[in-house]
Amino acid sequence: MIRIIYFILILCPLPFASARPIWIYTYTILVSFASIIFFVFSKSTKSRPLPKLFHLPVVSLLFLILMGGVQVLLGWSVSPESTIRTSVYALSYLIFFLLAFMCVKNTRSLPRFFRTIGLTVTVYCLYGLIVYFSGNEKILWFNKWTSFQALTSTFVNRNNFAAYAGIGLNCLIAYSFWLFTTTSVSFSSKYKFFDFFNRHPTQVIALSLSFAIVFTALLLTGSRAGIFSVIIAITYLNFRLYFYSKNRPHDQEKVTSLNKILPVFLICLWAMFLLSGDLLVNRLNSGLVDKYRLETYSLIVHLIENVPLYGTGLGSFPEVFSQHRTVNLHVLLIRAHNDYLEILLTAGPFVGGIFIVLLLLFLFRLIFNKPPSSPMSPFSIATTSIMIQLALHSSVDFPLQMPAIAITMCGIIGANAVLWCKHPASK
Repeated sequence: MIRIIYFILILCPLPFASARPIWIYTYTILVSFASIIFFVFSKSTKSRPLPKLFHLPVVSLLFLILMGGVQVLLGWSVSPESTIRTSVYALSYLIFFLLAFMCVKNTRSLPRFFRTIGLTVTVYCLYGLIVYFSGNEKILWFNKWTSFQALTSTFVNRNNFAAYAGIGLNCLIAYSFWLFTTTSVSFSSKYKFFDFFNRHPTQVIALSLSFAIVFTALLLTGSRAGIFSVIIAITYLNFRLYFYSKNRPHDQEKVTSLNKILPVFLICLWAMFLLSGDLLVNRLNSGLVDKYRLETYSLIVHLIENVPLYGTGLGSFPEVFSQHRTVNLHVLLIRAHNDYLEILLTAGPFVGGIFIVLLLLFLFRLIFNKPPSSPMSPFSIATTSIMIQLALHSSVDFPLQMPAIAITMCGIIGANAVLWCKHPASK
């Protein structure tokens, strides 16, 4: 069953990061079939209870889905079709979260789960690099129609691909840390890393190449919000991993030796930054916030103040914006470039506010609660860092509205929930 989960995670960025309805419906159907297969063929006689902490995202999504149904039934949505479609998408994400939780049988499955996501992202980044240096004219078999100077891989929007690459980078860091601190290498010897390499040559080479590929692809997106949110997230991740190791004396010497290669790592990062050319530098010098976004945010806030408490209908932003945009806003937007404002407008200030508060409360509890005492705790810390990255990025863009990102994040959170079970399965 876990192979079906991997299959969906591997294919969900196809094509255009599943940004077109026909492809999103395809993955919705796949998730539905996966849930049916699980409940029909599962040999488990006992259902593992979901930890209470993870009731928050479940309740928030259920609340949002219910609101979408109410908006359609009572005629509150200005675009019932879009509201139904958005509600179905949200339901499929919730189902995938629960499937990941139930299919990851025990904590020992987490390293493979995070490694699979990290390597999957690496493959898409490698494809993006090949396309970028070969002319950057195609997205798969389609002619590219936007972001001609940026690396987008199978995504349309460079900011969303930067968010996806950031997820992979967090997963790779967590897996590398786990592999290094749990290996059976004798760290009493002088040449610790040579011993480590001799025991895991394939993994060391694969992980090193993956880091280089993903980070280079991330820089070549030229996404300011994407790059800054990823840097903040991996900074948090590394600090938390460091303090986590200090509380585990057995790992202290390993982490101390790991820090010795930090200067080499930073030099490599600087070299990859130079390879990004003028694209990122020009983006950084063009101003922190685009003028049209500020004007759009101002208009959306005005609309939120004037729409009814029940909102305009989930997924109805394009219709609402096209009716109320001012003459100064020449760009026709189908996304608000701020997930928080868009959800407050479409779901209504009351339901949208509750949805946002519940998810932020979940994130804060993950940040301030110590992860379970386990060798697998780095994966829980990485889950938190990924949520921080996407929460920051969502304030200036719409990464969570891309199914490839939403499905991957839901799978990661669902797998992480296994760590918080009081009695996770041991087989």
